[in-house]
Parts: sequence; structure tokens; C-alpha cells
Amino acid sequence: MALNSSLQQINLRERRLQFIRTHLDAFDVEPTFPIPLFEQAVFEIEGSCGIESSCKVENDRLFAGCFDVSNYGDVSWPGSLKYALKFLDRVESRVNVKFNRDLLQQFASLHIDSRKILDSSVGLHLDPKLENSVVRIYLHIKPEEDPEELVRTAIEIDGSHYPIELLQVLLKDVIIIGFNLFFDGCSDVELMAGDLGKEYRGNNQRGRAFATYAQKIFSKKVIALYKASDIFFVSFSKIREYPFLYFQFNDIKELKKQFSFNSLGDRIYGFCQNQDCIAYAAVGVKEQDLESSRLENFHFSYNQHDGCKPHP
Repeated sequence: MALNSSLQQINLRERRLQFIRTHLDAFDVEPTFPIPLFEQAVFEIEGSCGIESSCKVENDRLFAGCFDVSNYGDVSWPGSLKYALKFLDRVESRVNVKFNRDLLQQFASLHIDSRKILDSSVGLHLDPKLENSVVRIYLHIKPEEDPEELVRTAIEIDGSHYPIELLQVLLKDVIIIGFNLFFDGCSDVELMAGDLGKEYRGNNQRGRAFATYAQKIFSKKVIALYKASDIFFVSFSKIREYPFLYFQFNDIKELKKQFSFNSLGDRIYGFCQNQDCIAYAAVGVKEQDLESSRLENFHFSYNQHDGCKPHP
């Protein structure tokens, strides 16, 4: 029995790497530093995981070296944080890079034993200039928990200032607190508030304040996409002038029904159509970029579960 369990874990780990490498090959991304170190971190995670691969499109430019990995409940907070910290250590040991961990360490020192945090994910988003690349560490808050204490800490240590109406929404409906650690030594905090939908929200009130706020400030087009999506959330950060909107769909075919992409977007969508084990896909975009007849500037991400059975 122990042997079977060990073989199953090895198979899960190998599939994660397969997901990453297939994505890299499809979009002509060389597996250069620090991708091998990230693959090592991904391989070491216990249990079952989801690999979220992403493409950033800026008109005719494609940046496809973007990945995030989340554990599916086998390793909870704070145990899940060790994989991210080990990855940071390995990167720093190989090149002249020193990550600014101050914000993450301040937050963790206050909430390391918090039962409100479900787990944490680790991501690597590469830029052609290494110094602009970033390691993303996202803390996922349990849907049934009140996030106010955690959000207040995040805002205080980051020195962020939000309008009072938005602040009240963030205190009630933040679902992810993100720490972005750039290779140039900069760092910031990202707050993601949203509506997880009935499937995840259940009967609690999480997402209601956000829904009311969204109806008030966003355009009719955004609200229509919100209603069509399975999950809608918005990222806020003091370093961005505008919030970033994410529309997530369990059925990837819905993306083509809801969005018109440029040729790069069509290429990404066509690739994803032929991939196994996609649990969901999402489009991230600024509100003003939705005004165009087709999307030219956007993020396209898709999540693959290492434990699913591929199509025959």
C-alpha cells in the first residue's frame, strides 16, 4: 500500500512538470533560469496540486513564462508557505538577487497561526528582463471566515490608502492577500476581493458587499461578464492606477462566447482547447481595455489538476 501511494505521488509530480513544459514548448519559452528551480519547487509539493499557466498579451507581444501552483487541501497554512520560502532561498543562492521579504515576514509573524488562512500558493512570472520578473505568494482566505483582521494588517504594513467605501468592501470580501516579490528587490501587497459564486460561497454573506460595490462602479459590460462568469474578482494594489478584473469560467468554451481576442488570444485559446485536465480558465483585464471590439491587452490563464484523468 505504501509503495502504491509513493508511486501515485511521483505520478502527480511528473504530471505537474508535464503541464509546465507543454506550455513552455507551445509558446516558445526557453526553460532558462529560474524555471528549473521553480520546477524543483513544484515537484516537491506534497499531495495534489493545480498548475495555473498564464499568458500576458500586450497587443502583438506575448509573455508566456507565468505559472502559479496551489495545493488542493493536502498542505494547509502555514505548512504550505515552506515551498515558497525554499524557492526564494534557491534563487538567491544562484544569482545576485535579494528578495525583499519584509512585508511577507511582517504579516506572517502576526498571523502564522491564523485559522482563517486556508493555504498559500507560489508563482513565478517571468519578464524578458529578469529584474522585472516576480515571485507571487498568495494567501487564500477561507470563504466562511471574516477577513477583516488579516486585511487590516496587510494594508497597514503596505502603507496603502483606499477610499472609505472601497475599504469597507475590502475588509469584508477580500479572498486573497498577495505578496509580490520582484527580482529587483521591490515588493508590494495585492488585495483581491470578489464573489466566489454559490458553489464556494454557500449560504454565508461573503461577496455581498463586493457585489453591491461592483454594480455601482463598473460598466454594464463588466457587470454582464460578472453575471456570466463562475467567479469574478478584482485585484487592488497601491502600485496600480486601475484595478485589474478577473473573469473565471469552469467551461473554457465560455471564454470564446464572452470575449473577442486578437490573433494571439485566438492562438492561446486554440492551444487550450486541445489540453487535458483544465479545471477552469480566466481572463484578466483592465476595465478600459474591454471597450475595444476585441481584446488587445489581457491575461489568459488556465488551471490544470494533476490528479485528473486525461481524455483517452
